[in-house]
Amino acid sequence: MHAHSAMRIAGVRVVAVAALPLDQAAGLAKECGARLSSAEEICAADDIDLVVVATPTHLHARYAIAAAKSGKHVFCEKPLARTLADAEAMVRACDEAGVAFAVGHVVRYFKEYQHAKRMLDDGTLGRPAIATLVRGNFAVGSAREWYLDAAKSGGVVLDLMLHDLDTVRWWFGEPARVYARRFTGSAGLEYALATIRYDDRPIVHVEASWAEHAGFRTGYELRGDRGMLVHDSRATSPIALQSPSGPAGPAMMATPTLHETPYLVQLRDLFARIARGDRPLVDGHEGLRSLALGLAVMRSADTGEVVDWRAPA
Repeated sequence: MHAHSAMRIAGVRVVAVAALPLDQAAGLAKECGARLSSAEEICAADDIDLVVVATPTHLHARYAIAAAKSGKHVFCEKPLARTLADAEAMVRACDEAGVAFAVGHVVRYFKEYQHAKRMLDDGTLGRPAIATLVRGNFAVGSAREWYLDAAKSGGVVLDLMLHDLDTVRWWFGEPARVYARRFTGSAGLEYALATIRYDDRPIVHVEASWAEHAGFRTGYELRGDRGMLVHDSRATSPIALQSPSGPAGPAMMATPTLHETPYLVQLRDLFARIARGDRPLVDGHEGLRSLALGLAVMRSADTGEVVDWRAPA
């Protein structure tokens, strides 16, 4: 996905592609007109400006740190790392090297979620009271076996729910505490439910599932004292605003999803920010905070206790 997106950005060229085993990257390298290289060679190569780290989660730190130490900008898929210690080391390495460090929390580039952010900020929905976010997929272990190893992937919380935990932070700021439950079944089925609480803001429920036999879906409901915004990826009109009738506007406004992939928008924005000398929209420090919230959810699910939470500095 990232290679195909980069190929569509003016002034950007895919130079090299790596995989383990190496021959798994041969088809993509040929398609991109790129050379086939080891990850270590890519991180050290003089003709590469930015390294995209899209490995299994537990390997993110190894390659992101190597790229940063070689003076490369880094784009790393989410979650930032499997452990907080690895994530902190990645952020530190990029800060010390003075390179841009972006994290692939791509939901911040989805129009449906940007639309919600604007309505929350401009008061269209009024004071938010309740938010529910849901994200589901089939049991992904059937496609990539490493997902089934929680020590490598973090399971459904770090792989899937983390998208919406990052969104909650983006929409409402840092929460005060979390409570979560999680179920793991056979054949890679996994489900998690978290309640995110603020001292002075809405009650937030976040649901993630690797048990969607119909495939991938996303959705949310945002309820405020002036209206409710609803998104359902499986609906004909995937986003709709519902509000009381009156001079303020129609009872329902539907907005179709735009055809341009957010993954392309994400990379294009990153390259533009690097060219201007600006920080990435979601930098390493933001990725670290969202990872920390995901780990707090996992800790609550494991212990059955409410976990007080404060974002890392």
